[in-house]
Amino acid sequence: MNMTPVKTRSGAAFMRACLASAVAGVLAVSAGAVARAADAPAQDSAAQSPFVTPQHDVDVTYTIYPPHATQMTLTQRMRWSEARMMQRIDPGNTGTYMITDYRAKTLTVIDPDRHIKTVVPAPGAASVDPSRRAEGTWLRTGGATVAGHPCTLWQTSDTDQRPSEICYTDDGVMLEVVRDGKVMVEASSISTTPQDSSTFDIPSGLKEVKAANP
Repeated sequence: MNMTPVKTRSGAAFMRACLASAVAGVLAVSAGAVARAADAPAQDSAAQSPFVTPQHDVDVTYTIYPPHATQMTLTQRMRWSEARMMQRIDPGNTGTYMITDYRAKTLTVIDPDRHIKTVVPAPGAASVDPSRRAEGTWLRTGGATVAGHPCTLWQTSDTDQRPSEICYTDDGVMLEVVRDGKVMVEASSISTTPQDSSTFDIPSGLKEVKAANP
């Protein structure tokens, strides 16, 4: 469920932003495998796992709490287009942003200031389907209200096999991540209005730069 930071030759500032937001890789979609929802309704109290892909357009701003209290909190905006199956993530401390096209299975890092882009394979692209629930071990632990929206708390393990508690709405929007009893990611505002399709367009005229070797 973690987002793999993309190393490019475009500078360290965006790398720091990506690393700081790595814990928020579950913002729109889980990169783990998924199982078909067996035609279950979205609000199924007997469901054994959550929907982890938004089933409609959504615009969420998150607060990200670094693991060490001495570090500043960060903001990150996630927008999702259900029609285009695309996600845009804008870290709050840089102009560089990421657009993931789950149909094309690409993740594009865009640096508008330097007029460059880097394209890499989208992590977890094969598992993105709003009609499917997450596979794996999930334990429903209760409910919560985050940013004025109700969500269900689910206990699971992330891709690093660390236990986490994640709060998802019934329609697949992640609102909170708790690890080791500490809130790591929390939604601060949510809008479910239709998203402008142009938000997810890759600007023309950008020079493509290859990702640096890990």
